[in-house]
Amino acid sequence: MMQIKQGFKLKEVCGERILVPMGENNVDFSKLIALNDSSYLLWRRMEKGPFTTEELVNILCEEYDVTPDVAVKDVENLIKQYRSEGVITD
Repeated sequence: MMQIKQGFKLKEVCGERILVPMGENNVDFSKLIALNDSSYLLWRRMEKGPFTTEELVNILCEEYDVTPDVAVKDVENLIKQYRSEGVITD
């Protein structure tokens, strides 16, 4: 199970959805992350609490006309990015 690290908030700025680091431990504004529609959809699920890769894959398959193979690659890439930016923890 993974979860969002405390201190990241979703903000809407000029019509764009952006993850913003908040608090003393997250003052590096180079870590702003813009979300497209699919990553926004997944973020809304991740905000609810611990999640698995499989849950996120299922959400993409249900919402979009994608195969599980494509959804797995997309979710794995998103998780890799979020881990490298310190947005999620295991």
